[in-house]
Amino acid sequence: MYKQMTPIVLTLQSLNTEYLAYLIKYPLLTKSITSGILSGLNETISSAITNEYKETKILGFNIKHVFSPKLINMIIYGSLISTPISHNLYGIINQIFKPPLSSKQKILRLLTSLFTVTPLITACFVSWISIINNYKINLKNFNPINEILKLINIIKAGLKKGYLTTLKTSLIVSFLSLIIANNYIQPELWVVFFNIVFFILGTYQNTKLKRLQKQQRLSLEKED
Repeated sequence: MYKQMTPIVLTLQSLNTEYLAYLIKYPLLTKSITSGILSGLNETISSAITNEYKETKILGFNIKHVFSPKLINMIIYGSLISTPISHNLYGIINQIFKPPLSSKQKILRLLTSLFTVTPLITACFVSWISIINNYKINLKNFNPINEILKLINIIKAGLKKGYLTTLKTSLIVSFLSLIIANNYIQPELWVVFFNIVFFILGTYQNTKLKRLQKQQRLSLEKED
């Protein structure tokens, strides 16, 4: 069995080495492309789970699918919003805590990351999900002031409804992931490990927020 698995392991190691080489040479670009792809998959899976299918007629047949403007919006979020923010914030933190670090300094760096980057990225994520799920531009009676106010109200409602729960989950998963990585994962595999962890977390959070906001829309429709 070991001999059968060896080529697969070698291939994965080779891909990981190549990926890390690009990450070193083009850090922000590589992270942005990775995050964009994973965010697109995140939206595709969460849309399927929450039954947010679209129908397109092809050759007389109605084809169900999950491709929508939301998918593009999530790719934009992952590649052009969350990644540049986290990349630059972690860059600042790493400039403050330069190696070699003592055990106390490592703990302080971890806490600094958890209580600065994580809350901000979570706020961006919840706000963006709220916008793409609830905002529709009024082209007939377009008024920039009204549209800005509408966006602000949507973001405020989304943060009020889902921010604390999402933040709590993010903090717990981030903390546990760092402990696992430090104790059981080889350092050269950390990037891949965290990509997988946060892809799963993002898909879970996106699905949960979609369900919450779907209930919110249904409640508003009943009141109307």
